[in-house]
Amino acid sequence: MDNEAVWPFRTVATRYVAATCFVAVSFACAFWLSRHFVSAAATMSLCAIVLSAWLGGIGPGAWAVVVSLVAFDYGFVQPLHSLHVDPTDLPRMMMFSFTATFIGCLGALQHRTARSLREAHRRLARTVSMLTEANAALQRENAEYLRVAEQLRLSSAFLAEGQKISRTGSWRWNIRSATLVWSEEHYRILGYTPAAAPPDFDMIRRRIHPSDREMVRDIVRRAVEANSAFECEYRIVLPDGTIRHMFGTGRPLSYEDGRIVEYIGTTVDVSARKQTEDLLRKSEKAFRTLAENLPDSVVRYNRYCERIYVNPAFERKLHLSARRVLNAPLRETWMCDIAVEDYEAIVRRVLSSGEPDEVSGIWTAAGGSRTYNSVRIAAERDADGEIVSAIAISRDVTEAKQAEMRVEESRHLIRQLAGRSEAAREEERKHLARELHDGLAQSLLAVRMQLSVLSLEFGADMPALTKRANLIVGHVDSAIKVVRNAVTSLRPVALDLGILPALEWLVQEFTGETGIPCTFNTDLSTVALRESETTALFRIAQEALRNIMRHARATRACLLLKREAAGLLLEIRDDGIGFNATQKKPTSFGLVGIRERVLMFAGTFDLLTSPGAGTTLRIRVPATVLSEAS
Repeated sequence: MDNEAVWPFRTVATRYVAATCFVAVSFACAFWLSRHFVSAAATMSLCAIVLSAWLGGIGPGAWAVVVSLVAFDYGFVQPLHSLHVDPTDLPRMMMFSFTATFIGCLGALQHRTARSLREAHRRLARTVSMLTEANAALQRENAEYLRVAEQLRLSSAFLAEGQKISRTGSWRWNIRSATLVWSEEHYRILGYTPAAAPPDFDMIRRRIHPSDREMVRDIVRRAVEANSAFECEYRIVLPDGTIRHMFGTGRPLSYEDGRIVEYIGTTVDVSARKQTEDLLRKSEKAFRTLAENLPDSVVRYNRYCERIYVNPAFERKLHLSARRVLNAPLRETWMCDIAVEDYEAIVRRVLSSGEPDEVSGIWTAAGGSRTYNSVRIAAERDADGEIVSAIAISRDVTEAKQAEMRVEESRHLIRQLAGRSEAAREEERKHLARELHDGLAQSLLAVRMQLSVLSLEFGADMPALTKRANLIVGHVDSAIKVVRNAVTSLRPVALDLGILPALEWLVQEFTGETGIPCTFNTDLSTVALRESETTALFRIAQEALRNIMRHARATRACLLLKREAAGLLLEIRDDGIGFNATQKKPTSFGLVGIRERVLMFAGTFDLLTSPGAGTTLRIRVPATVLSEAS
């Protein structure tokens, strides 16, 4: 039976109707050709039969043979238009029938075979596609399996390395079968070669310290009876006699009938931790022994700036009990002139940075007594190096502070005395200069005038007297010059005109005396200074230029006077050989004198120098001095 899915015409009736139509069309074409050209009835019939068999199958092809024979006999075999068959034409028609049937069957079979091949090819393509997809899925599954296997391998490697680093072994215990499974690190922790022999309880018993065996056995037994997890800390003894501390944990892995069947757990070598704990205990004991016998106050702060330890010295000095101050906010018992917020900020900074810090202040005890204390705060770290607290050691420096204040007061008094001595010296210089100028200089000038008059009156009659008088006049002039130089050295006249003329005169005198070019630069027209500050600045500049002349080997010097926001700046600079400011000569008082003069008017003194780089002195007069002068 033909398979309907093979042929273009789906139903049997359609195929037979199509075969009949093909025969009718071929008959019409053959009839038309016989009328106009040449008879081709057999050829056209064969075409209709082949086409019917090709498109319809064997049945429609056979039908086309029968209909073609009837049509051929009717239209082309004598007598025409009759179904009568001449016996002489019978062999030819039978041969035609056989040939047409064979050709039709061959075409139908070929068509069926081609269609079957195409259908097989489609099925094969679908199968190949399905196999390709299945292969791709298998490859993906295989890749995922390989990835998971690689991850499992890495996880196992990480676990093994982690156990090795942390000295942690893992184990598994089946209670019913009494079998154990150990990790390699578990073997090593207990002093066995990994996988040298199947683990058993006797291997564990041999390693556990004799004093701890009963305790471990009881803990495990009670856990199994209670269907619960367990943990215990015990010691083991290795073959070389070394004692190690272990911490073991176990938890249920599976149950049957409400009873634990299997445990899984870990064994950790905590010997290093135990040693650290012992060291910490010893360190804490030593700390408390030291702190409780120190005369200084010792306070420990946690990360919340709360006191967690105070030594007896703290309680004695501030009259506060440890019970009152421990774990309480700092502000509740704060007794220092430093703001509690500022002190807490210092402690927090030490706790965060780890860098020590110092602070000083006045502490007032509960009884009202006041003491100066210097506090040093340092961070404390645990065994892992993490900052856990801060320790503050407070030393009573009241006596030292009072001594410092007395020294400072003495310095202030000495400075005032030196100022008064300097003022008295300047006043004495002014007085001497006035006496020399108004007394001795005027007397010498009178003597010179009298000698001149004497020479005029008697010179004509006594030439020797004139000669002698001129000689005496020369000596008197020399004496007058010496007096004037002495007056200028004691107190230059320009100093009475103010600091600007005095410095200009000083620069000219320095250049004239030493030959070293020296300039004075200023953008000020007037400077309001009291006489004492004017004299002090002048003497400072004079001493500095004297040092340049004696020691600097300079080729140029410069003075600068200008106003700043903070006051007045006097700068004295040279290009000499300079010197090492940290190496002072024990007999050199020039810079000391300059510094003391600066301190008399509460100014500042800066020295900038180094070997081969010249020297610069900067003296600053505070604005308060200028305002008082104005």
